[in-house]
Amino acid sequence: ALRIIQLSISHGVCVNTAFGFACFSALLSNTDDLHNAYKYGNFALDILRRMHAREKYCRIYPFLFSSVFLRSNRMHSCLDTVLEARREGLKAGDVTCATICATIYCNIAFRCKKKLALVKKDLTDLGREAKVYRQESTWNLVYPLEQAILNLMGHAEWPNLLDGDAIPDESLERCISNAKLASTNWLLFTLYYFQMIVAYLFDDIELAIKMGEKYIDLDESLHRSGKGFVLRSFSFVLRSELTFLCCLTSLAHARKTKEGLWEKRGRESMERVKKLAKDYPSSYQHKLLLLEAESAFNAGRKSIASEKYEQAVTLSRNNEFIQDQALSCELAGNFYAKQRNEYKASHYYGKAHELYLEWGAKGKADHLRENYPF
Repeated sequence: ALRIIQLSISHGVCVNTAFGFACFSALLSNTDDLHNAYKYGNFALDILRRMHAREKYCRIYPFLFSSVFLRSNRMHSCLDTVLEARREGLKAGDVTCATICATIYCNIAFRCKKKLALVKKDLTDLGREAKVYRQESTWNLVYPLEQAILNLMGHAEWPNLLDGDAIPDESLERCISNAKLASTNWLLFTLYYFQMIVAYLFDDIELAIKMGEKYIDLDESLHRSGKGFVLRSFSFVLRSELTFLCCLTSLAHARKTKEGLWEKRGRESMERVKKLAKDYPSSYQHKLLLLEAESAFNAGRKSIASEKYEQAVTLSRNNEFIQDQALSCELAGNFYAKQRNEYKASHYYGKAHELYLEWGAKGKADHLRENYPF
């Protein structure tokens, strides 16, 4: 990428210059130089527009809209742009990059869309298209997401395990082993991440912690070897969400075990979430409030915890993250149940149940109802 930029400075700008600046922008984003990342990312887009190079969108946009612009724009606003890049890639015959755009779109849609059924439909339609274009190997990167959605919707025998109809191998363990043998690191990341999500949401905290540790070990190993630039560029959503989940699981485990180690881990993860909330408040401020509520719960600061839970519920609703609003209500219910405030606990549990159903997560809603403490 730097060589492309050097040549462009010496000999003039061409379409490939946009690719160089997009890669450079993603590199800056990974080093948290967001001001310059955004500047050079916009420069790459400006080159594409001036040269009317729409056929290159599918090669440039993955670098920008899976990292840089997810960090500088409202997450919801990136959905249509990534789909546009996919359409232009198909028109140009660049089916592999178009399929990569489709996988990025589905991962963002899981976070942003208000209905899981719509995300599932997108997965079905785009997966059928990928099969037509013989892009199954690229499309396989989203089957952990599809299985997680099936678990949430209630279509899995063991909802805490990422195992079912969408998983091509006979078990998650076999799937992970095959991914390791093939060095398919992006697939490993998504397997660990989505297994962590369903384990946490279905109250298997130990498994969630185990998957989080595996994700972090792989990420650090690739970073040390210098092989992780592209993966880290495309995985901002996964890495930032994993930081949030690591904090939630650590705080939950600290409350259960009373061990200071987990409280310390929770504080360390929360510091990283604070930076996310400062840089991208529309996506992460409500998450930080929820973590602060959980931390205050653990410390016995009841009035602060109560205030933070209510703020997390309100802001997640305002930011249009229905699953985070549901989770905030559920954890507030846990807090009030511990305080033996049956009225408020019932209110928040009921609201959480309603929101999970509205999202389309009937499996999670049923799990909450069946484990309701009153």
